[in-house]
Amino acid sequence: MSGRSLARASVLLAAVVVACSSGTAGEGTPGELASVSFGTPFLWGSASAGFQVEKDLPPTDWGAWVKTPGKIKNGDDPNKGGADALAHVDEDVALLVASGQNAYRFSIEWARLYPTRAAFDADQVDPAAVAAYDKLFAALRSAKITPLVTMQHFALPAYLSDPSRSTEPQGWERPETVALFGTWCGRVAARWGGEVDWWATINEPLVNPIAGYIQGSFPPGLLLDVDRALAAGRAEARAHAKCFDAIKAGDTKDVDGDGKASMVGIVHNTPAIEPEDPAYPDDVAAATRVRYVNNQWILNAIVRGDWDDDFDGNYDGPKDRRADPDLVGRSDYLGINYYSALVASVNGIQIPKVNAGIRQDHLPTDRPKTDFYWDIHPKGFRVVLDEARVYGLPVVITENGIADSNDRNRGRFLLEHLYELGRAKADGLDVRGYFYWSLLDNFEWASGFCPRFGLHSVDRVTGARVARPSVQIYAKVARTGVVTKDDIAAQPPYGAPAYCD
Repeated sequence: MSGRSLARASVLLAAVVVACSSGTAGEGTPGELASVSFGTPFLWGSASAGFQVEKDLPPTDWGAWVKTPGKIKNGDDPNKGGADALAHVDEDVALLVASGQNAYRFSIEWARLYPTRAAFDADQVDPAAVAAYDKLFAALRSAKITPLVTMQHFALPAYLSDPSRSTEPQGWERPETVALFGTWCGRVAARWGGEVDWWATINEPLVNPIAGYIQGSFPPGLLLDVDRALAAGRAEARAHAKCFDAIKAGDTKDVDGDGKASMVGIVHNTPAIEPEDPAYPDDVAAATRVRYVNNQWILNAIVRGDWDDDFDGNYDGPKDRRADPDLVGRSDYLGINYYSALVASVNGIQIPKVNAGIRQDHLPTDRPKTDFYWDIHPKGFRVVLDEARVYGLPVVITENGIADSNDRNRGRFLLEHLYELGRAKADGLDVRGYFYWSLLDNFEWASGFCPRFGLHSVDRVTGARVARPSVQIYAKVARTGVVTKDDIAAQPPYGAPAYCD
């Protein structure tokens, strides 16, 4: 056995000993506090995204992508058997009310308001689109549910992004997209600022470059084109700042009476990034590089204004800049999405620039798994919360959820993650809200309808929503604002994943 293999075996053996002594597979006793409390005011909500739950969007890059053979599991299409949320507004708002939630995160779709470039350039919005979103806002207002609105959640209008022309710059790579996005944000803020105090600019800005230019699972569908991926990432950081400024200028109405007309932030995917072998220095270094690029780079830019143009972790390049006035202070809060761990190593296919191989599913740990075969890792949630603490901003958990088609593990997952969030809050982190992903089963991008994250199932023929048992667990927390260790202990242990067909 090599020295590295021996080190790995020792680490895994230690993990097994800890797990066996804990009583709960892979996680152990969740902490020392008997209970955690979130207080008031606090946003308790669920999240969704337009392309994933709406129907019949005008042309987008994702609309073209789902029609491309072989790109989506089972050939699924959100227009065929999807949630059709804009046709079920009253019903879905009633689901929020019935489960004690007081907030809802959703996106306003650029292509729905402006189906063509000519319409956008002339600022001629589609009246049916405006009416549909007006109806949603009115229903939320009537139910006293706070909206958190996302300005861009992966899908872009086809006139800005065309995956059939992948050899040409697309989406965020196009020089005009950043400025146009700023215009888009300003118009939406001016139109609906009287309804909204919480805004999110871009959803998971580094996921799209990774999936679209390195993994090939998102449009434009390229493999290991790191230069174009980084170009898209740079543009999204700049676009976020443009959107932030535009919302601040366009939304001047304080809806909730807290003295602020808007709270604007980014929605950032932050996995717990771990070395494949913690005893092997090269793996530890690989994890450090991946953590910097994935978790820290964009927050350094939009909070501190520290622009690292070549993503190398230094600020000595010809285009690097500290405290860039066009970026610094462009976030009122951090929207954190957390699902699981990610393992980095010097094994496998190496992604240039970070010089690391990355894995997220089927990790070699003893932790329980989701239906995506991601690790269930609430302790990692606390790790990323502590990483976010250094930026000194309020935090909103904009997504946290589990693919669990049988609803066997969702209750424990919710409580264990909320417990870790409560511990972080008790330790001084300014946590303002939590949004479970997702309110409904929906179209999960390249995976189609297969992974079921919803608190509510959706019948793909009738569209009927049915509450899963775990929704009552979340409802109790939303109504009381408290999670106890006894609540967690009362849940069954994690069961094996049951990946859907």
